[in-house]
This record gives sequence, C-alpha cells and structure tokens, in this order.
Amino acid sequence: MRAYAQQQTRTLLRRLAYQVNQTERLGDADAVHDLRVAIRRFTQCLRVFHQFFPKSEARKIRHKLKLIMQAASDVRDHDITLDLLKDAGFPKKSKPGAAIDKQRKTAEKKLMDVIHRSSRNNSSSKWRTKLEL
Repeated sequence: MRAYAQQQTRTLLRRLAYQVNQTERLGDADAVHDLRVAIRRFTQCLRVFHQFFPKSEARKIRHKLKLIMQAASDVRDHDITLDLLKDAGFPKKSKPGAAIDKQRKTAEKKLMDVIHRSSRNNSSSKWRTKLEL
C-alpha cells in the first residue's frame, strides 16, 4: 500500500508542478481552474494516505497550498463573475465588466506573487524529499 500511495502522490505532485508553471505562464481562466483542481487532488491524496507521510511535513505543505488556493479562488471568482455578466448580455468592456476585469487583474497579480514565492524555493522537489517520495 505504501508503494501505491507514494506512486499516486508523485504523479499528483508532478501534475501540480505542471499546473503551477502553466498558471504562471498563461494566467488565463482555464489555467487557474486546472491549478485549483491539481491542488485539491494533491491535498486529498495527502489526507487519504496521511499514515505514509511525516505528519508535520504534510501539514506544512497543505498550509502552503492553502495560500495558493485562496489566491487562485479570488481569481476564479472573478472569472465566473465575468462569465455570468457575459451570459446576461453585458459586454466585457461594459462598466460592470471593466470593473470586474480590473479586480481580476489585481487578484491575478496576487496569485502570481504567491506562486513566485512558493516556486522560488523549488517547492515540488523539496516536497518530494520531505514526503520521502
């Protein structure tokens, strides 16, 4: 079971690292959505297989991911609001659309700052070591 847990965790960690890079590079709605999915799946893996990882290390990693997830959630909320406005017939350049778009750009900058801080430390390779993968 331990080998299976480690293999699943390695796979999900690689996917998470890929999505972090994609979000950094593109920053679009799809990349942010995929990043959130990758974070959720990886943290669920850490919880399900908690007995196979050092407790304090897994908790620290989940805490760091929570910070990224909160920043990504802010961006995603704005993306959804823009989609709702579009569906209601408001063009993106309308007054409400422009205001939400401006807020989204601010939220995106915050997300990029959080990602840069976490990736500056080369998190995925350090996490692999700390989780004994």
